Amino acid sequence: MAGGPPGQRELTCCGLGSRPPLFPPVGHLRVTSTTETDTQSRKTMSTKPRTQSKQGCTQCRKRRIKCDEGRPDCKNCVRRRSECSFRKYDPVPKSFLARSPRSNRPLSSPEGSIASIPSPTFLDYLPQDELIIHFPEALRPRFRHLLQHFVEETSFTITHNDTARAAWCAAVPQLTAKHVFVLQGTVAISALHMSKHAETENEKKHFRDIATYQMSMGLIKYRQAIADVTEANAESLLAFSITTTAWVLYTTADDFKTLLHPLKEMGQGLNRDHTVKALVTTTSKILRTLRGVLVILVPCWHLIVSGVFKDVAKRDWWPYAVPATPNAIEDDKRLMNLESIWMKPGRPYEYYFDALRQALKTLREDFARVSQLTITDNAPKNRYGKLVDWTSVISWPIQLPVAFVELMEARNPEAWVILAHYAILPAKVEFVFWIKDFAPNLVSAAALVLGEQMRSSIEWPAKAVGVDLDQLYSIHRSEC
Repeated sequence: MAGGPPGQRELTCCGLGSRPPLFPPVGHLRVTSTTETDTQSRKTMSTKPRTQSKQGCTQCRKRRIKCDEGRPDCKNCVRRRSECSFRKYDPVPKSFLARSPRSNRPLSSPEGSIASIPSPTFLDYLPQDELIIHFPEALRPRFRHLLQHFVEETSFTITHNDTARAAWCAAVPQLTAKHVFVLQGTVAISALHMSKHAETENEKKHFRDIATYQMSMGLIKYRQAIADVTEANAESLLAFSITTTAWVLYTTADDFKTLLHPLKEMGQGLNRDHTVKALVTTTSKILRTLRGVLVILVPCWHLIVSGVFKDVAKRDWWPYAVPATPNAIEDDKRLMNLESIWMKPGRPYEYYFDALRQALKTLREDFARVSQLTITDNAPKNRYGKLVDWTSVISWPIQLPVAFVELMEARNPEAWVILAHYAILPAKVEFVFWIKDFAPNLVSAAALVLGEQMRSSIEWPAKAVGVDLDQLYSIHRSEC
């Protein structure tokens, strides 16, 4: 499995990376007393010439003195008890991402790693004024803020640990120099994230408009480049593909909401078949977007796992797909029993059974693997909940055979039952804003596609993801 080509079980949408090592924590700075500080300062000034720091903090450059570039505050600012610009604008030294990993062992405490590693920053690789030169000057402060938000917040939602996150933030400036659509996708997903936390509707609309425009502009160049995937553009295409996936999953949640929970004044007289057709189309859009990354990964896999995204891409540390707990074993039995829906005496063999069987087989494997990657109840949660690698829940739809997607689009009931059971996996992910509504939307869509007559076949996933089938069916009974 290690370093294998895509299409095998290690693929995920957000990249699949080798087991990330921990970087050593940043040491604490010693704060001296006022008297000691003054004495040391006079000695330093009398015995050493002033040396201007080119890479130092703003305060040291203004005073034309050497800066030790300590983080989060340099020693000079600590001594003077002044606010260091590093804390706000450049929290990580350049040497941070240049360090060699100490070990390839698995993370024993995901929570601990997050507490000890500072945030990576674009400023270590390319001055932000150069990074945002593509934007109008009047808008650059806003985009500088969006990039900083991406580093400090949004990057957590498209990577599975701090090593991958650091690699991602290091890659964006490098790739933007070759393909500006990488930056546009980055800004778009950051603005979308900020819109979610906006305090007013005007602010939310403002950030959504920025996100929509930047994603639209990025898609123009991306579609041109994706027609010819090469070694020169593969990494840039992968970066944009990941932001596009997050975009699609988040924005389609609004479509699901409109279809699944129509306003009371709109609910009367709605056409049931029209609703189901729209749900199928929206679900198809998501699945085909997730699978789209294969166009990049398959031909350029070995390049990607040895390039700037190597810590984002590989998953050679993932465990074997064996149920890890009694509950996981019981879940596997439930999934295995789904075959009885189409494999039963008296029903003739159909060629599409092969696609169903393959999809169910990989789903059982992913359930087992996720159980291996789930932290036990008595262990502390990491930033993403109880999953060591939350991207493991995205592996299944990426590997789906096209024949299965086509069955889903044709409203094949067995395919929709399997899809509803898959929703149990993304429901396990916490704190990733663009996945939050994915699971209940899938189950709700499956419930309406299948109808109340097949309700019993999706009772388990509905309960697992928190969908009230009684309420859902009652809302849509008025549809003709």
